[in-house]
Amino acid sequence: MAGIRAALEARLAGATVLLVSEAAIGKANNTAISKGFFAIPGRGNHGDDAGQHLIDIITGGCNLNDPELVTVMVNNLKNEADFLLESGVTLTLRSDGGLRYSKFPGHTFPRVLNTTSGSGVGLLAPLAARAAALGVWMEQGITIISLQKDTDGVCGVWGHTRQGEPVFMQSSAVILATGGAGRLYLHTNNVPGAVGLGQAMALNAGLALVDMEFVQFYPTYLRMPGKPRVIILYEVFVANAGATLRNCLGEDIRNIYNLHDTQTLTRDKLSVAIASEISAGRGVGPDGDAVIMDLSTIKDPAKYHKLLPGAVSPHTSELHVGPVAHFTMGGIAVQPGGETQMPGLWAIGEVAGGIHGANRVGANALAECLALGRVAGNAAALYAQRTGRRTPGTDPVPPFKPDIPKADLSAVEEALRKTMIAQAGMLRDAESLQACLNTIDALEEKLAGQKSLGNLKLGMMLDVARAISLSALAREESRGSHYRLDFPDMCDNYLGNFLIQKFDGKKLKTTFLPRRSLTGV
Repeated sequence: MAGIRAALEARLAGATVLLVSEAAIGKANNTAISKGFFAIPGRGNHGDDAGQHLIDIITGGCNLNDPELVTVMVNNLKNEADFLLESGVTLTLRSDGGLRYSKFPGHTFPRVLNTTSGSGVGLLAPLAARAAALGVWMEQGITIISLQKDTDGVCGVWGHTRQGEPVFMQSSAVILATGGAGRLYLHTNNVPGAVGLGQAMALNAGLALVDMEFVQFYPTYLRMPGKPRVIILYEVFVANAGATLRNCLGEDIRNIYNLHDTQTLTRDKLSVAIASEISAGRGVGPDGDAVIMDLSTIKDPAKYHKLLPGAVSPHTSELHVGPVAHFTMGGIAVQPGGETQMPGLWAIGEVAGGIHGANRVGANALAECLALGRVAGNAAALYAQRTGRRTPGTDPVPPFKPDIPKADLSAVEEALRKTMIAQAGMLRDAESLQACLNTIDALEEKLAGQKSLGNLKLGMMLDVARAISLSALAREESRGSHYRLDFPDMCDNYLGNFLIQKFDGKKLKTTFLPRRSLTGV
Protein backbone atom coordinates (compact mmCIF):
# COMPACT_ATOMS: atom_id res chain seq x y z
CA MET A 1 0.00 0.00 0.00
CA ALA A 2 2.72 2.47 1.00
CA GLY A 3 4.74 1.65 -2.10
CA ILE A 4 1.84 2.07 -4.53
CA ARG A 5 0.75 5.34 -2.90
CA ALA A 6 4.31 6.69 -3.06
CA ALA A 7 4.71 5.58 -6.68
CA LEU A 8 1.52 7.39 -7.62
CA GLU A 9 2.57 10.61 -5.91
CA ALA A 10 6.06 10.53 -7.41
CA ARG A 11 4.63 9.97 -10.88
CA LEU A 12 2.12 12.80 -10.42
CA ALA A 13 5.11 15.00 -9.51
CA GLY A 14 6.71 14.19 -12.87
CA ALA A 15 9.26 11.53 -11.92
CA THR A 16 10.07 8.36 -13.83
CA VAL A 17 9.02 5.64 -11.39
CA LEU A 18 9.77 1.93 -11.14
CA LEU A 19 7.65 -0.08 -8.67
CA VAL A 20 9.29 -3.40 -7.76
CA SER A 21 7.51 -6.23 -5.96
CA GLU A 22 8.45 -9.72 -4.88
CA ALA A 23 4.95 -10.99 -5.64
CA ALA A 24 2.05 -9.84 -7.79
CA ILE A 25 1.67 -6.08 -7.31
CA GLY A 26 -1.29 -5.30 -5.12
CA LYS A 27 -2.20 -8.94 -4.43
CA ALA A 28 0.28 -10.62 -2.10
CA ASN A 29 1.17 -8.29 0.76
CA ASN A 30 -0.16 -7.56 4.23
CA THR A 31 -2.43 -4.81 2.91
CA ALA A 32 -4.02 -7.26 0.47
CA ILE A 33 -4.95 -9.70 3.26
CA SER A 34 -6.12 -6.93 5.59
CA LYS A 35 -9.76 -6.00 6.14
CA GLY A 36 -9.24 -2.65 4.39
CA PHE A 37 -9.91 -0.35 7.37
CA PHE A 38 -8.16 3.04 7.60
CA ALA A 39 -8.60 6.16 9.71
CA ILE A 40 -9.26 9.65 8.30
CA PRO A 41 -9.63 12.34 11.01
CA GLY A 42 -11.86 15.37 10.93
CA ARG A 43 -14.60 14.20 8.58
CA GLY A 44 -16.72 11.69 10.49
CA ASN A 45 -17.56 13.98 13.43
CA HIS A 46 -17.61 17.75 13.84
CA GLY A 47 -15.60 17.50 17.07
CA ASP A 48 -12.80 15.51 15.45
CA ASP A 49 -9.63 16.89 13.88
CA ALA A 50 -6.02 15.99 13.16
CA GLY A 51 -4.95 17.16 16.62
CA GLN A 52 -7.29 14.71 18.35
CA HIS A 53 -6.12 11.92 16.08
CA LEU A 54 -2.54 12.73 17.09
CA ILE A 55 -3.47 12.55 20.79
CA ASP A 56 -5.16 9.18 20.25
CA ILE A 57 -2.14 7.77 18.42
CA ILE A 58 0.32 8.90 21.10
CA THR A 59 -1.93 7.71 23.91
CA GLY A 60 -2.23 4.31 22.24
CA GLY A 61 1.54 4.22 21.72
CA CYS A 62 2.18 4.80 25.44
CA ASN A 63 3.94 8.12 24.73
CA LEU A 64 6.86 6.62 22.82
CA ASN A 65 5.73 7.88 19.39
CA ASP A 66 7.77 10.48 17.55
CA PRO A 67 5.34 13.45 17.69
CA GLU A 68 6.78 15.08 14.56
CA LEU A 69 6.25 11.92 12.54
CA VAL A 70 2.72 11.56 13.87
CA THR A 71 2.01 15.21 13.05
CA VAL A 72 3.06 14.68 9.44
CA MET A 73 0.84 11.62 9.25
CA VAL A 74 -2.37 13.14 10.63
CA ASN A 75 -1.94 16.41 8.72
CA ASN A 76 -1.70 14.59 5.40
CA LEU A 77 -4.76 12.37 5.73
CA LYS A 78 -7.59 14.84 5.22
CA ASN A 79 -7.75 14.54 1.42
CA GLU A 80 -6.84 10.87 1.12
CA ALA A 81 -10.44 9.63 1.04
CA ASP A 82 -11.09 11.90 -1.97
CA PHE A 83 -7.87 10.67 -3.60
CA LEU A 84 -8.99 7.07 -3.19
CA LEU A 85 -12.44 7.78 -4.60
CA GLU A 86 -10.86 9.58 -7.59
CA SER A 87 -8.68 6.51 -8.11
CA GLY A 88 -11.68 4.20 -8.36
CA VAL A 89 -11.76 2.83 -4.81
CA THR A 90 -15.30 2.18 -3.54
CA LEU A 91 -15.92 2.86 0.16
CA THR A 92 -18.83 1.88 2.39
CA LEU A 93 -21.61 4.45 2.53
CA ARG A 94 -24.43 5.43 4.86
CA SER A 95 -28.06 5.15 3.75
CA ASP A 96 -27.98 8.86 2.83
CA GLY A 97 -25.01 8.32 0.49
CA GLY A 98 -22.32 9.82 2.72
CA LEU A 99 -19.18 7.97 3.74
CA ARG A 100 -19.74 5.64 6.69
CA TYR A 101 -17.28 6.23 9.53
CA SER A 102 -16.89 3.60 12.26
CA LYS A 103 -15.44 3.94 15.75
CA PHE A 104 -12.58 1.64 16.75
CA PRO A 105 -11.01 1.19 20.20
CA GLY A 106 -8.36 3.84 20.79
CA HIS A 107 -10.10 6.41 18.58
CA THR A 108 -12.06 9.14 20.37
CA PHE A 109 -14.39 9.68 17.41
CA PRO A 110 -15.75 7.63 14.50
CA ARG A 111 -13.10 8.10 11.82
CA VAL A 112 -12.54 4.64 10.31
CA LEU A 113 -13.47 3.99 6.68
CA ASN A 114 -13.66 0.65 4.91
CA THR A 115 -13.73 -0.64 1.34
CA THR A 116 -16.99 -2.12 0.09
CA SER A 117 -15.15 -5.41 -0.48
CA GLY A 118 -14.04 -5.48 3.16
CA SER A 119 -10.47 -6.21 2.08
CA GLY A 120 -7.25 -4.42 1.26
CA VAL A 121 -7.43 -5.62 -2.32
CA GLY A 122 -10.29 -3.16 -2.73
CA LEU A 123 -7.74 -0.42 -2.11
CA LEU A 124 -4.76 -1.86 -3.93
CA ALA A 125 -6.29 -2.96 -7.24
CA PRO A 126 -7.69 0.45 -8.26
CA LEU A 127 -4.52 2.24 -7.11
CA ALA A 128 -2.31 -0.17 -9.06
CA ALA A 129 -4.49 0.31 -12.15
CA ARG A 130 -4.22 4.09 -11.85
CA ALA A 131 -0.44 3.85 -11.39
CA ALA A 132 -0.12 1.73 -14.54
CA ALA A 133 -2.32 4.15 -16.48
CA LEU A 134 -0.13 7.06 -15.41
CA GLY A 135 3.00 5.31 -16.66
CA VAL A 136 4.52 3.83 -13.51
CA TRP A 137 6.82 1.02 -14.58
CA MET A 138 6.22 -2.22 -12.68
CA GLU A 139 8.46 -5.23 -12.12
CA GLN A 140 7.10 -8.33 -10.38
CA GLY A 141 8.97 -11.37 -9.13
CA ILE A 142 12.03 -9.45 -7.92
CA THR A 143 13.05 -9.39 -4.25
CA ILE A 144 15.16 -6.42 -3.13
CA ILE A 145 17.90 -7.49 -0.74
CA SER A 146 20.62 -4.81 -0.66
CA LEU A 147 21.18 -1.06 -1.03
CA GLN A 148 23.91 0.23 -3.32
CA LYS A 149 25.51 3.42 -2.04
CA ASP A 150 28.40 5.70 -2.81
CA THR A 151 29.85 8.77 -1.11
CA ASP A 152 26.77 10.84 -2.02
CA GLY A 153 24.13 8.40 -0.75
CA VAL A 154 22.02 5.67 -2.27
CA CYS A 155 22.43 5.09 -6.01
CA GLY A 156 20.48 1.88 -6.56
CA VAL A 157 19.40 -1.47 -5.19
CA TRP A 158 20.24 -5.13 -5.66
CA GLY A 159 17.56 -7.74 -5.99
CA HIS A 160 17.14 -11.27 -7.27
CA THR A 161 14.68 -13.00 -9.57
CA ARG A 162 12.61 -16.04 -8.61
CA GLN A 163 15.35 -18.12 -10.24
CA GLY A 164 17.98 -16.57 -7.96
CA GLU A 165 19.66 -14.40 -10.58
CA PRO A 166 21.04 -11.04 -9.32
CA VAL A 167 19.47 -7.84 -10.65
CA PHE A 168 20.84 -4.32 -10.22
CA MET A 169 18.59 -1.27 -10.54
CA GLN A 170 20.11 2.21 -10.64
CA SER A 171 18.11 5.05 -9.12
CA SER A 172 18.54 8.61 -7.96
CA ALA A 173 16.07 8.04 -5.12
CA VAL A 174 14.82 4.90 -3.39
CA ILE A 175 11.71 4.43 -1.24
CA LEU A 176 11.69 1.27 0.86
CA ALA A 177 8.17 0.00 1.53
CA THR A 178 9.02 -3.63 2.20
CA GLY A 179 6.71 -4.21 5.16
CA GLY A 180 7.26 -5.70 8.58
CA ALA A 181 8.72 -8.82 10.15
CA GLY A 182 5.75 -10.74 11.55
CA ARG A 183 6.73 -13.84 9.58
CA LEU A 184 9.70 -14.30 11.91
CA TYR A 185 7.14 -15.80 14.29
CA LEU A 186 5.62 -19.28 13.94
CA HIS A 187 2.09 -18.03 14.62
CA THR A 188 1.37 -15.05 12.37
CA ASN A 189 -1.17 -13.77 9.88
CA ASN A 190 1.55 -12.08 7.80
CA VAL A 191 2.36 -13.02 4.21
CA PRO A 192 5.49 -15.16 3.57
CA GLY A 193 7.61 -12.18 2.47
CA ALA A 194 7.19 -10.25 5.73
CA VAL A 195 10.50 -11.35 7.24
CA GLY A 196 12.17 -7.98 7.82
CA LEU A 197 14.43 -7.79 4.76
CA GLY A 198 14.02 -4.00 4.54
CA GLN A 199 15.04 -3.56 8.17
CA ALA A 200 18.02 -5.85 7.60
CA MET A 201 19.08 -3.88 4.51
CA ALA A 202 19.13 -0.75 6.65
CA LEU A 203 21.26 -2.46 9.30
CA ASN A 204 23.70 -3.68 6.66
CA ALA A 205 23.95 -0.12 5.30
CA GLY A 206 24.86 1.25 8.74
CA LEU A 207 21.45 2.77 9.53
CA ALA A 208 19.67 2.51 12.88
CA LEU A 209 16.42 0.73 13.72
CA VAL A 210 14.13 1.99 16.48
CA ASP A 211 11.48 0.44 18.78
CA MET A 212 12.22 -3.10 17.61
CA GLU A 213 11.02 -4.64 20.89
CA PHE A 214 7.44 -3.68 20.06
CA VAL A 215 5.71 -6.44 18.08
CA GLN A 216 1.92 -6.28 18.07
CA PHE A 217 -0.06 -9.48 18.43
CA TYR A 218 -3.62 -9.38 17.20
CA PRO A 219 -5.71 -10.84 20.05
CA THR A 220 -8.45 -12.78 18.26
CA TYR A 221 -7.18 -15.07 15.51
CA LEU A 222 -9.37 -18.07 14.71
CA ARG A 223 -7.91 -21.32 16.06
CA MET A 224 -10.30 -24.15 15.34
CA PRO A 225 -9.57 -27.46 13.55
CA GLY A 226 -10.95 -27.47 10.04
CA LYS A 227 -11.50 -23.70 9.98
CA PRO A 228 -9.41 -21.11 8.10
CA ARG A 229 -6.77 -19.26 10.12
CA VAL A 230 -8.18 -15.76 9.87
CA ILE A 231 -8.60 -12.71 12.08
CA ILE A 232 -11.95 -12.31 13.81
CA LEU A 233 -12.23 -8.56 14.31
CA TYR A 234 -12.65 -8.02 18.04
CA GLU A 235 -13.18 -4.32 17.29
CA VAL A 236 -16.39 -5.37 15.53
CA PHE A 237 -17.55 -8.47 17.40
CA VAL A 238 -16.43 -7.68 20.97
CA ALA A 239 -16.13 -3.89 21.24
CA ASN A 240 -19.14 -3.00 19.07
CA ALA A 241 -21.41 -6.07 18.86
CA GLY A 242 -21.06 -7.30 22.45
CA ALA A 243 -19.49 -10.77 22.10
CA THR A 244 -17.86 -12.03 25.32
CA LEU A 245 -14.35 -13.48 25.68
CA ARG A 246 -14.22 -16.35 28.16
CA ASN A 247 -11.59 -18.74 29.51
CA CYS A 248 -12.15 -22.50 29.91
CA LEU A 249 -13.91 -21.84 33.24
CA GLY A 250 -16.45 -19.61 31.53
CA GLU A 251 -15.08 -16.49 33.21
CA ASP A 252 -15.33 -13.15 31.37
CA ILE A 253 -11.71 -12.22 30.55
CA ARG A 254 -12.50 -8.52 30.30
CA ASN A 255 -13.83 -8.63 33.86
CA ILE A 256 -10.71 -10.39 35.13
CA TYR A 257 -8.38 -7.78 33.62
CA ASN A 258 -10.62 -4.74 34.09
CA LEU A 259 -11.03 -4.14 30.37
CA HIS A 260 -14.62 -2.87 30.44
CA ASP A 261 -14.04 0.42 28.61
CA THR A 262 -14.20 -0.24 24.87
CA GLN A 263 -12.34 3.04 24.21
CA THR A 264 -9.21 1.64 25.88
CA LEU A 265 -9.69 -1.95 24.73
CA THR A 266 -6.59 -1.76 22.55
CA ARG A 267 -4.83 -4.70 20.95
CA ASP A 268 -1.88 -4.75 23.33
CA LYS A 269 -4.00 -4.95 26.49
CA LEU A 270 -6.37 -7.59 25.16
CA SER A 271 -3.56 -9.73 23.73
CA VAL A 272 -1.70 -9.73 27.06
CA ALA A 273 -4.91 -10.70 28.88
CA ILE A 274 -5.67 -13.59 26.52
CA ALA A 275 -2.03 -14.78 26.46
CA SER A 276 -1.94 -14.69 30.26
CA GLU A 277 -5.06 -16.87 30.50
CA ILE A 278 -3.60 -19.37 28.04
CA SER A 279 -0.25 -19.39 29.87
CA ALA A 280 -2.04 -20.06 33.16
CA GLY A 281 -3.66 -23.18 31.70
CA ARG A 282 -7.11 -21.68 31.25
CA GLY A 283 -7.17 -21.95 27.47
CA VAL A 284 -9.40 -24.13 25.29
CA GLY A 285 -8.99 -26.21 22.15
CA PRO A 286 -6.85 -29.27 21.38
CA ASP A 287 -3.64 -27.45 22.30
CA GLY A 288 -5.11 -25.16 24.96
CA ASP A 289 -3.88 -22.18 22.93
CA ALA A 290 -7.16 -20.29 22.54
CA VAL A 291 -10.01 -18.73 24.49
CA ILE A 292 -13.74 -18.64 23.76
CA MET A 293 -15.42 -15.84 21.85
CA ASP A 294 -19.01 -16.24 23.00
CA LEU A 295 -21.26 -14.95 20.21
CA SER A 296 -24.49 -15.63 22.11
CA THR A 297 -24.18 -12.27 23.88
CA ILE A 298 -24.17 -10.25 20.64
CA LYS A 299 -26.90 -7.62 20.81
CA ASP A 300 -27.93 -7.72 17.13
CA PRO A 301 -26.98 -11.16 15.75
CA ALA A 302 -28.74 -10.64 12.42
CA LYS A 303 -26.50 -7.64 11.76
CA TYR A 304 -23.17 -9.06 12.90
CA HIS A 305 -23.26 -12.80 12.17
CA LYS A 306 -23.22 -12.08 8.44
CA LEU A 307 -19.79 -10.48 8.96
CA LEU A 308 -18.24 -13.80 10.03
CA PRO A 309 -15.80 -15.49 7.60
CA GLY A 310 -17.53 -17.57 4.95
CA ALA A 311 -16.31 -20.88 6.38
CA VAL A 312 -17.96 -20.11 9.74
CA SER A 313 -21.68 -20.83 10.04
CA PRO A 314 -23.74 -17.73 10.88
CA HIS A 315 -25.46 -19.90 13.49
CA THR A 316 -22.21 -20.57 15.37
CA SER A 317 -22.51 -19.71 19.07
CA GLU A 318 -18.82 -19.66 19.94
CA LEU A 319 -15.39 -19.44 18.35
CA HIS A 320 -11.92 -20.29 19.65
CA VAL A 321 -9.45 -17.43 19.20
CA GLY A 322 -5.94 -16.51 20.33
CA PRO A 323 -3.14 -13.98 19.74
CA VAL A 324 -1.05 -14.00 16.56
CA ALA A 325 1.96 -11.92 15.46
CA HIS A 326 0.44 -9.14 13.40
CA PHE A 327 2.47 -5.90 13.12
CA THR A 328 5.94 -4.61 13.92
CA MET A 329 5.91 -1.10 15.38
CA GLY A 330 9.69 -0.94 15.16
CA GLY A 331 11.66 -0.31 12.00
CA ILE A 332 14.10 2.02 10.31
CA ALA A 333 14.62 5.31 12.18
CA VAL A 334 13.35 8.08 9.92
CA GLN A 335 12.79 11.82 9.92
CA PRO A 336 9.30 13.37 9.72
CA GLY A 337 8.89 12.89 5.97
CA GLY A 338 10.22 9.33 5.95
CA GLU A 339 13.78 10.38 5.05
CA THR A 340 16.55 8.20 6.43
CA GLN A 341 20.08 9.31 7.29
CA MET A 342 21.25 8.04 3.90
CA PRO A 343 20.73 10.77 1.25
CA GLY A 344 18.21 9.69 -1.36
CA LEU A 345 16.65 6.92 0.76
CA TRP A 346 13.16 6.99 2.27
CA ALA A 347 11.44 4.31 4.36
CA ILE A 348 7.66 4.26 4.80
CA GLY A 349 4.96 1.93 6.06
CA GLU A 350 5.73 -0.97 8.36
CA VAL A 351 9.43 -1.04 7.46
CA ALA A 352 9.82 2.31 9.27
CA GLY A 353 9.61 2.94 13.01
CA GLY A 354 8.60 5.87 15.18
CA ILE A 355 4.97 6.60 14.36
CA HIS A 356 3.18 4.00 16.47
CA GLY A 357 5.38 3.89 19.56
CA ALA A 358 4.72 0.92 21.83
CA ASN A 359 1.42 -0.10 20.23
CA ARG A 360 -0.45 0.65 17.02
CA VAL A 361 -4.08 1.70 17.32
CA GLY A 362 -6.36 -0.16 14.90
CA ALA A 363 -6.92 1.31 11.40
CA ASN A 364 -3.75 3.42 11.56
CA ALA A 365 -1.52 1.11 9.51
CA LEU A 366 -3.15 1.86 6.16
CA ALA A 367 -3.63 5.47 7.23
CA GLU A 368 0.12 5.72 7.74
CA CYS A 369 0.75 4.17 4.32
CA LEU A 370 -1.53 6.71 2.63
CA ALA A 371 -0.12 9.78 4.37
CA LEU A 372 3.59 8.93 4.33
CA GLY A 373 3.30 7.47 0.84
CA ARG A 374 1.99 10.83 -0.32
CA VAL A 375 4.71 12.80 1.47
CA ALA A 376 7.66 10.55 0.62
CA GLY A 377 6.61 10.05 -3.00
CA ASN A 378 6.55 13.77 -3.63
CA ALA A 379 9.80 14.42 -1.76
CA ALA A 380 11.66 11.61 -3.52
CA ALA A 381 10.50 12.85 -6.92
CA LEU A 382 11.73 16.37 -6.21
CA TYR A 383 15.03 15.00 -4.89
CA ALA A 384 15.58 12.88 -8.01
CA GLN A 385 14.78 15.81 -10.29
CA ARG A 386 17.17 18.01 -8.35
CA THR A 387 20.11 15.59 -8.24
CA GLY A 388 19.77 14.18 -11.76
CA ARG A 389 20.71 10.71 -12.95
CA ARG A 390 22.90 8.78 -10.48
CA THR A 391 25.31 6.03 -11.48
CA PRO A 392 27.65 4.09 -9.18
CA GLY A 393 31.25 5.24 -9.25
CA THR A 394 32.45 1.66 -9.70
CA ASP A 395 30.83 -1.46 -11.13
CA PRO A 396 28.34 -2.80 -8.54
CA VAL A 397 29.14 -6.22 -7.12
CA PRO A 398 26.25 -8.59 -6.26
CA PRO A 399 25.89 -9.19 -2.49
CA PHE A 400 25.77 -12.95 -3.10
CA LYS A 401 27.33 -15.49 -5.45
CA PRO A 402 24.64 -16.75 -7.82
CA ASP A 403 26.61 -19.82 -8.91
CA ILE A 404 26.49 -21.47 -5.46
CA PRO A 405 23.77 -24.16 -5.38
CA LYS A 406 20.84 -23.28 -3.13
CA ALA A 407 20.92 -25.22 0.12
CA ASP A 408 17.76 -26.30 1.93
CA LEU A 409 17.60 -23.93 4.87
CA SER A 410 13.92 -24.51 5.68
CA ALA A 411 14.79 -26.35 8.90
CA VAL A 412 16.87 -23.39 10.11
CA GLU A 413 14.09 -20.93 9.28
CA GLU A 414 11.50 -23.12 11.03
CA ALA A 415 13.70 -23.32 14.12
CA LEU A 416 13.99 -19.52 14.15
CA ARG A 417 10.23 -19.03 13.92
CA LYS A 418 9.57 -21.52 16.71
CA THR A 419 12.19 -19.87 18.89
CA MET A 420 10.76 -16.40 18.36
CA ILE A 421 7.18 -17.36 19.24
CA ALA A 422 8.25 -19.36 22.30
CA GLN A 423 10.91 -17.07 23.73
CA ALA A 424 10.37 -13.56 22.31
CA GLY A 425 6.60 -13.62 21.82
CA MET A 426 3.76 -12.07 23.82
CA LEU A 427 5.07 -12.92 27.31
CA ARG A 428 8.81 -12.46 27.79
CA ASP A 429 11.44 -12.36 30.51
CA ALA A 430 15.22 -12.11 30.69
CA GLU A 431 15.69 -15.87 30.73
CA SER A 432 13.56 -16.51 27.64
CA LEU A 433 15.08 -13.61 25.70
CA GLN A 434 18.63 -14.69 26.47
CA ALA A 435 17.75 -18.22 25.43
CA CYS A 436 16.35 -16.80 22.20
CA LEU A 437 19.58 -14.91 21.52
CA ASN A 438 21.63 -18.04 22.21
CA THR A 439 19.54 -19.99 19.69
CA ILE A 440 19.91 -17.24 17.09
CA ASP A 441 23.69 -17.39 17.55
CA ALA A 442 23.65 -21.17 17.13
CA LEU A 443 21.53 -20.95 13.99
CA GLU A 444 23.86 -18.33 12.56
CA GLU A 445 26.80 -20.70 12.91
CA LYS A 446 25.04 -23.06 10.50
CA LEU A 447 25.31 -20.36 7.82
CA ALA A 448 29.03 -19.74 8.15
CA GLY A 449 31.08 -20.07 5.00
CA GLN A 450 29.18 -19.84 1.73
CA LYS A 451 28.02 -16.49 0.41
CA SER A 452 24.91 -17.95 -1.19
CA LEU A 453 21.59 -16.19 -1.67
CA GLY A 454 19.88 -18.45 0.87
CA ASN A 455 22.55 -17.81 3.48
CA LEU A 456 22.35 -14.06 2.87
CA LYS A 457 18.57 -13.86 3.28
CA LEU A 458 18.41 -16.13 6.32
CA GLY A 459 21.26 -14.19 7.88
CA MET A 460 19.23 -11.02 7.36
CA MET A 461 16.26 -12.63 9.12
CA LEU A 462 18.49 -13.64 12.02
CA ASP A 463 19.74 -10.04 12.28
CA VAL A 464 16.21 -8.69 12.62
CA ALA A 465 15.24 -11.40 15.11
CA ARG A 466 18.32 -10.51 17.13
CA ALA A 467 17.40 -6.81 16.99
CA ILE A 468 13.93 -7.60 18.38
CA SER A 469 15.32 -9.79 21.16
CA LEU A 470 18.15 -7.45 22.18
CA SER A 471 15.82 -4.47 22.31
CA ALA A 472 13.29 -6.47 24.35
CA LEU A 473 16.01 -7.57 26.74
CA ALA A 474 17.19 -3.99 27.20
CA ARG A 475 13.71 -2.62 28.03
CA GLU A 476 13.22 -3.76 31.63
CA GLU A 477 9.59 -2.72 31.92
CA SER A 478 6.22 -3.55 30.35
CA ARG A 479 4.77 -1.01 27.95
CA GLY A 480 2.27 -1.40 25.13
CA SER A 481 2.86 -4.58 23.15
CA HIS A 482 6.08 -5.35 25.08
CA TYR A 483 5.22 -7.39 28.19
CA ARG A 484 7.97 -8.57 30.56
CA LEU A 485 6.94 -11.18 33.12
CA ASP A 486 9.91 -10.17 35.27
CA PHE A 487 9.13 -6.43 34.92
CA PRO A 488 5.31 -6.29 34.66
CA ASP A 489 4.95 -2.56 35.37
CA MET A 490 5.61 0.54 33.29
CA CYS A 491 8.65 2.50 34.47
CA ASP A 492 9.36 6.20 33.83
CA ASN A 493 13.07 5.40 33.53
CA TYR A 494 12.24 3.84 30.15
CA LEU A 495 10.24 6.74 28.77
CA GLY A 496 12.34 6.85 25.63
CA ASN A 497 13.36 4.83 22.59
CA PHE A 498 15.94 2.14 21.99
CA LEU A 499 17.94 2.42 18.79
CA ILE A 500 19.86 -0.57 17.51
CA GLN A 501 22.65 -0.43 14.95
CA LYS A 502 25.46 -2.53 13.53
CA PHE A 503 28.99 -1.74 14.58
CA ASP A 504 32.13 -3.10 12.89
CA GLY A 505 29.85 -4.42 10.17
CA LYS A 506 28.41 -7.16 12.37
CA LYS A 507 27.79 -6.65 16.10
CA LEU A 508 24.43 -5.14 17.07
CA LYS A 509 24.34 -2.61 19.90
CA THR A 510 21.41 -0.83 21.53
CA THR A 511 21.40 2.83 22.55
CA PHE A 512 18.72 4.41 24.73
CA LEU A 513 17.45 7.89 23.87
CA PRO A 514 15.24 9.61 26.47
CA ARG A 515 11.85 10.69 25.19
CA ARG A 516 12.26 13.06 22.23
CA SER A 517 11.72 13.28 18.52
CA LEU A 518 13.94 10.99 16.47
CA THR A 519 14.59 13.78 13.97
CA GLY A 520 18.29 13.96 13.27
CA VAL A 521 19.08 10.42 14.42
